[in-house]
Amino acid sequence: MLRSLALLASGLAAVQAAEEWAVLVAGSNGYSNYRHQADVCHAYTLLIERGMAAERIITMVVDDAAPDSDNPFPGKLFNQPWKTMEEAQDVRAGCKIDYNGSKVSPAVFKQVLLGNRSAGGRVLQSTAEDHVFVNFVDHGAVGLIAFPDGQDVLTATELQTLLKDMHSAGLYKQLTFYLETCESGSMFTALLPQALPVYAVTAANAHESSWGTYCGDDSTVGGKNLDTCLGDLFSVNWLQDTTAHPGQESLEMQFQRVKNATTKSHVQRYGNLPLFQKESVSDFQGHGQSLLTATQAEERSVVPGSMISSHDIKLQYFYRRYLKSRSTEDAEALQREIQDREGIKRLRESIAAHVAGSTGRNAVVADKPLPRDFAWTAPMLACHDSALRAFGRHCGWKEGNLRVSTTLYHLCEETAADAAPIVKAVRTQCQEQAVFV
Repeated sequence: MLRSLALLASGLAAVQAAEEWAVLVAGSNGYSNYRHQADVCHAYTLLIERGMAAERIITMVVDDAAPDSDNPFPGKLFNQPWKTMEEAQDVRAGCKIDYNGSKVSPAVFKQVLLGNRSAGGRVLQSTAEDHVFVNFVDHGAVGLIAFPDGQDVLTATELQTLLKDMHSAGLYKQLTFYLETCESGSMFTALLPQALPVYAVTAANAHESSWGTYCGDDSTVGGKNLDTCLGDLFSVNWLQDTTAHPGQESLEMQFQRVKNATTKSHVQRYGNLPLFQKESVSDFQGHGQSLLTATQAEERSVVPGSMISSHDIKLQYFYRRYLKSRSTEDAEALQREIQDREGIKRLRESIAAHVAGSTGRNAVVADKPLPRDFAWTAPMLACHDSALRAFGRHCGWKEGNLRVSTTLYHLCEETAADAAPIVKAVRTQCQEQAVFV
């Protein structure tokens, strides 16, 4: 009898071990960021097609792109161009969104991943025997990933703590994290402990932009131009790769294919690579066979065409809108975007000059990129984290000022990781130049 119960318990554990969970996040708002919401809804659709249970997929999407007045297909989202409406796949259809609007925030994201019911909706209920897949698509910068304008950011320090706390709480056996943001490599470089069973793949390294695709004239569905980017290059590539390989493709094979296909940035991976390289993609993105045949998967696949740096997509959006309408309103919107960019550049320069003046150290070139051999050290990470927090308190983060984080990193270099003069400069200059942020 006891032996039978033991075998039954062993069988139940084996069933539990097969469960996959997913958390899908589009952390931006506005029609110019259409691509982020389309990427995530496509990911949801794909996981469902591959047999993942809907009750184990949690989504966070502001959901303002589909109903936006600029959208020629109200209520719909497309993640690639389509010649006709008959063949077009609306990825918003059937995309169940658990958290929208202001609920898309760092605080709620943390609560969802930690299984904390205070999130106000569905949260991870995974176990120490389960696999968890996290796909985060948004804007980012050195040491941070962003959320919609008006929300805070999530720092590299916070993300690493979150992943460790999840594991300590027994919320995963293995976790894969696909991150689509600019400078996304900076969230993991020299940070993930080898003992932590986490595998992270990023759209870019620590010092370069990610790229939008199917932009401009290529953003056409059924003969109508959407005048935005329909997808992000890295995201489109992994989604199409998973669609085209419904069998036992390994994470190693997917990484190599997606890395080679993503030609505008350098796709990176981090974590316990020996543990994950032979693991199957289907262990994290749905065990079931795809509902698509190989022919259907090929028909859906479209080679990415025009590509734009994520840093410039919003500017391109306002420019194309003005070219189409030639209206005073759209001309003013374009001018405001240009002025905002110039204002942020002046703010970066003034913060750097203030630190140099108060410390007697060298002036920092505000827009200098990170070193090619960038890697976090504990003192630099602590200094940068303090500077990011100060900027959030005194200036407030939004899409347009995220690149200030690079300036803050270089200032930490110049002050030998002393955050105090940087925090003081941020407080002073943000108050004086509030009009620009």
